[in-house]
Formats: sequence, C-alpha cells, structure tokens
Amino acid sequence: MKARLLLSALVISATCSLGADTPAQKPASSAPSTETPKEKAPPGRPGGTTMDVRAFLINTKWSWRNVRAGVPDRECVFMADGTFRHPNFVAKFTVKDPHTVVLTRKGGKAVLTFDADFQNFEALDFNQIRITGSRL
Repeated sequence: MKARLLLSALVISATCSLGADTPAQKPASSAPSTETPKEKAPPGRPGGTTMDVRAFLINTKWSWRNVRAGVPDRECVFMADGTFRHPNFVAKFTVKDPHTVVLTRKGGKAVLTFDADFQNFEALDFNQIRITGSRL
C-alpha cells in the first residue's frame, strides 16, 4: 500500500513538474476585438488613389436607376475580378480617376461620375441614357 501511495505521489509530482516547464498561456479575453481587418472594414470614403477607389468599390453595393424609364432600382456590385455586375449585364470596370469609373462591354462604354462623398453617381449608360445610382 505504501508503494502505491509513493508511486502515485511520484506521478503527480512529475506531472506538475512537466507543466511548470511549459510557457504560461495568455488568458483568453472575453471582450470582443475592436480591430477590424482592412478588407472587411465598413466603407466610408476611399482614399485618393485609383487603387483605393477600386478597393472601396469592391466592398460596396450600389443601386442603378434608369431615370427615363422609371424602372425600379437594380442592385449592382463591383467584383474583385474587374467586372461590374448588374442583373441584366456584366461589364469590365476601370477606375480612371478618383471620381470616374468607365464600364466597358460589347455594346460600348458607360461613364460613372461619383460625388465627393461616394454616396451617389451619375452616368450615361451604353445607350447614352441618364442613369443615377446610390450606395446601398
């Protein structure tokens, strides 16, 4: 019986000693992190470069409204692969300057001009029809 108790004490002692050699782990914080990765940050306004504008557009959704036809707004997105997706067409987009984006497709070009706060844009579409849009 003494041998068993002695053996148990040795095992417990050895286990405690091994645990002491391992580095202490940081306690997990229960508070949520306030840091947001840059690509997931809620968009406000892009920086001044065309690359900043491109990254901003990719992370936002926009409405597209044909003013003359009075049709309901359509939701559109700028994709990381360089395409602009509208429910009725797909076009390649190019940021020409911090407030101008050109959409190109087989039927021609459309030029989108964004306001200073990047809340709205105006455009002439591929058929030279006035289009308005706003950030969703």
